Amino acid sequence: MIGPFVRLVAVTLTAFLVAGCGGGSGNAGAGTAAPLVMARVKDAIGLDPSHQTDGISLNTTAEVMENLVTFKPGSFDIVPALATKWRANAAGTEWTFTLRPKAIFADGTPADAAAVKFNFDRWRLPSDPNRGNFDYSYYADMFGGFPGVIRDVKATSATSVVLELAHPFGPFLRDIAMPSFAIGSPAAIKADPKAFEGKPVGSGPYAVSEWIRDDHITLTANPTYNGPLAKPTFGTVVIRDIPDQATSVLSIQKGDIQMLTDPRPDDAKSLAGQSGITIANQPSNNLAYLALNVEKKPFDQLAVRQAVAYAVDVDAIVKGLYAPGTIAAGNWTPPGMLGENPALNPYPRNVVRAKALLAQAGFPNGFSTDLYYPTAPRPYMPEPQRLAETLQAQLKDAGINVTLQPFEFGVFLSKVRNGEHAMCLIGWSGDNGDPDDFLYPLLDQDSAHKGTAQNYSFWRDPKFHGLMLAGQGTVDERRRRAIYQQANALVHDQVPAVALVHTVVPIALRTSIAGFVPSPDTRYHLELIKPAEAK
Repeated sequence: MIGPFVRLVAVTLTAFLVAGCGGGSGNAGAGTAAPLVMARVKDAIGLDPSHQTDGISLNTTAEVMENLVTFKPGSFDIVPALATKWRANAAGTEWTFTLRPKAIFADGTPADAAAVKFNFDRWRLPSDPNRGNFDYSYYADMFGGFPGVIRDVKATSATSVVLELAHPFGPFLRDIAMPSFAIGSPAAIKADPKAFEGKPVGSGPYAVSEWIRDDHITLTANPTYNGPLAKPTFGTVVIRDIPDQATSVLSIQKGDIQMLTDPRPDDAKSLAGQSGITIANQPSNNLAYLALNVEKKPFDQLAVRQAVAYAVDVDAIVKGLYAPGTIAAGNWTPPGMLGENPALNPYPRNVVRAKALLAQAGFPNGFSTDLYYPTAPRPYMPEPQRLAETLQAQLKDAGINVTLQPFEFGVFLSKVRNGEHAMCLIGWSGDNGDPDDFLYPLLDQDSAHKGTAQNYSFWRDPKFHGLMLAGQGTVDERRRRAIYQQANALVHDQVPAVALVHTVVPIALRTSIAGFVPSPDTRYHLELIKPAEAK
């Protein structure tokens, strides 16, 4: 369970470097010749973070590119990145950021206010000449379209940039700390925006030196990095893709890799008891869910959606498919997050009730449908095939006959964004510790545009939309808590999707390395990792 989330209530904020995160640690950086090798089951989709929504891609780009502000490792506390301090006007509609002097990108060009403006304008303005033919769905989903809430961006000096908002926006600082809004080199983007997707240029601790798709990504320490984090100890990091999980387990047992992300629950339990290996659990900040496409009959009927919820045995899923620490999801938002509604519980399994609801909806003999799901494991879904088969069996008990439709993750995303599915099995790893991040992009009408949708239920509820706007439009924590409690209740009752589980995310580590900080946003913070003897 995540501890208390940091409160964003002040309208004037000044940030100072946090002890333990400062660049003046005395670490010269890149002092280890042997590479750090980590493995995961799936490759990134792309490395321009403004175009991506999946954690596998964004966790890589977060090592390479900096945001204006970022999260302190291990928490959602806002700390400096490119900006050393910031303040808001009394209305909360004008934010001024003071940038780190002499910050430069890995290509030697200045990471200054003009570069910040270039990036924000590229994301938010359809007319921007540097925008290219790319989707910026994360920007639209977090800021309400194009240009959305960010009305203007001004570079008032080389080290000062002003962002003007159309209205006060509660999650603003947390949103701009998300990896999708990291600042890239304008020179590199202008030179070849397509090449930037494969080899982004940022001002972070590492740079991408090689990407062999479906095999590995190699990062090398960025010698120009002068930011608040310690410079990397490992001069080279190799991120390997090992789709076969038995092979990845054997690799960490042999010491061929030092880190393994998202091992299966049984594998994590087995590895935890082995000499030379430890398991770190990243805090629960995610959700696995079953999205019901309300544009596809019969899921346009509330009784059918409720029947699905009663047919699913979430407790059995928790016990049979997930690691200890996993909980059944009553709220859409993770445990401990602002807006958690203590009155909500998961739907109890009740097959009799499910059949009665189906009969009420005109399906006394049930119906047939399909379920799309990704083949690659995700942090919130370590065994997608088993989970899909379990849901198929549970729904069959209520008379819902499900045909499973597995897809490679990139293909899966393309199909569900276009609304081709009737049901899909998917999830979300939180980005910023704010309830808006779970509710607005995943369920609001603004996120239900085919082609770029992240609202895979295509649910468009005016009352829910009003709650989202109200939550975004205030920085008062008490008001926001009440708003998001109502939103959680509305989702629970209207069932555009069935919330399944919130789970901790295990990472296997060799004891030959130290310094890994489990973080709720699932970032790895590779720059903090060092050989154990260097502790």
